[in-house]
Amino acid sequence: MVVKAVTQSEYAQDKTSDPIWKAEIDHFERQVHAWRAGGGLGDDFRPFRLQHGTYGQRQQNRQMVRIKVPHGTMTPEMLHAVAECAELYAPRKLGHVTTRQAIQLHFVMLEDAPKVMRRLAEVGITTREACGNTVRNITADPLSGIADDCVFDVTPYAEAALRYFLRNPINQKMPRKFKISYSASAADRGMTPIHDVGLTAIERDGTQGFRVVIGGGLGAAPRIAELLHEFIPVEEQLRTIEAVIRVWDRLGERRNKNKARLKFLLAKLGMDEFRRLYEAEKATLPPSFDEQYREPDFALIEDEPAGGSHASRSGERVSPRDGFDVWRRTNTVRQKQAGWYTAYVLLPIGDVRAAQMHALAELARTYANGHIRTSATQNFVLRWVHEEDLPALHAGLVDIGLAEDHAMTIRDVMTCPGADTCSIGVTSSKGLGTELRARIAAGNGKYSDPLVNDLKIKISGCPNSCGQHHIADIGFFGVAIRSGERQLPAFQMLIGGSGQVEGRLGQMTMKIPAKYIPDAVDTLVGAYIDGRTEGEKLPQWAERIGKPRVQEILAEYKVVPEFTKDPMAYVDWGQNKLFTLDDMGEGECAV
Repeated sequence: MVVKAVTQSEYAQDKTSDPIWKAEIDHFERQVHAWRAGGGLGDDFRPFRLQHGTYGQRQQNRQMVRIKVPHGTMTPEMLHAVAECAELYAPRKLGHVTTRQAIQLHFVMLEDAPKVMRRLAEVGITTREACGNTVRNITADPLSGIADDCVFDVTPYAEAALRYFLRNPINQKMPRKFKISYSASAADRGMTPIHDVGLTAIERDGTQGFRVVIGGGLGAAPRIAELLHEFIPVEEQLRTIEAVIRVWDRLGERRNKNKARLKFLLAKLGMDEFRRLYEAEKATLPPSFDEQYREPDFALIEDEPAGGSHASRSGERVSPRDGFDVWRRTNTVRQKQAGWYTAYVLLPIGDVRAAQMHALAELARTYANGHIRTSATQNFVLRWVHEEDLPALHAGLVDIGLAEDHAMTIRDVMTCPGADTCSIGVTSSKGLGTELRARIAAGNGKYSDPLVNDLKIKISGCPNSCGQHHIADIGFFGVAIRSGERQLPAFQMLIGGSGQVEGRLGQMTMKIPAKYIPDAVDTLVGAYIDGRTEGEKLPQWAERIGKPRVQEILAEYKVVPEFTKDPMAYVDWGQNKLFTLDDMGEGECAV
């Protein structure tokens, strides 16, 4: 299937005839063949490969290809192209939506990566700088422009930043990766506190602008971003970001990659000194109206669709299927535009089959006026669905196996790929996430408690926090613990994190063998329900009773069993062999 893009927005145009895109992909393909033959770039091939979004997997000779989805915005043509690449080049025929709104294909042969790039170029999307020491995919609030609390639509500004920094010489060999996110309201659905630069839409005296924070990040040394500006006019955003990058690029750590993020430089210098250097750098840049700074693509602002609902135009009326009422309550959001809704399509642990992507693209074309977004919660978001079309959309999702309800709740567990594919993954985060989802869905009434239902569980396979465990109500990251001569899979539990507004890092609580975690979560939730005060949320309850008391509640799950008494504790979730770290490799700066 070859479907050409039809939107006029620049980011979605066919790039196969663009000489820069074409030369870039052709050059990548030549270097792949040269490297396979033992020549070419040699040791420099690895950073070159990463710069083009192709990341080494745990499995030999297999790659993960990461597809940038700018500000999470997709067209049906784009989703068809991704699905086709999954069908042809990813043996498991799956896509994985990441916590940064990109889509990953796994188990791709290196020689097939250029074929993926060319197919994506037909619809105007790229893998370029999706990995490596560059400005990564720029993320944005998936409800920008349509939520009641939206100040203004940040999508055009995120697009301007994405295209300004793409292939820009200033960010091709930075100390490490650099992450930017936009939020359209004070609710901060873009999670600005955990980004190198976070911009939140505000309005001051009738002027649109951004509140800017810098230096956030997770990983083994998490840090919440600090305030750089209470307000900058929107036209100053590119100069602001560029000045921050230039200071960090000049002074950031380059010998030790574990200390190479902006957050470490900010901690070293302090905000006052960094701000002084930043202001001096900014003064050397051209003014905001200079031609080098891109005008936002305001064609990305979505107008209310003409003609009303599909049902009224076509005369097709669909009766609600079983489960519709719950799905509508938990998976849809009323837009500020009367009569229109946004629907969250829950993807279990972020995975979606190629056939489902093809079908979802057509559902979006029919019922969402072609408006698709990925979200940092690892789901698809369909915008501009008319209220009259919600039963038909739900029925279509039922038919393709994507109508699960309770999106954005405790059932909607987030995970990174973990040890299933990642070279540095310690444990199977997806395996644990799958088991927790099953336990919660089949559990007892405690999980329908409103305050419990709102909890967020996030899981990473190692301390690097690709699954954002630091900002979960209940977070886990994978570790190995030893019992005699053997090792067994385990997770460190964190409680009480948040990635929005001011941000808050979860408190590390205790290590628990992987096989005992579902029972530990069940016990923790039960103790919270029994011991909370009226309206008290789990993070506040845990803080009030203190970490020692939480550890006491979960003490039985901390015990490491002897192999002879519980051999299955030495097998990770979703695996059929004894746990080992022997197949781990060197990391390549994953997310």
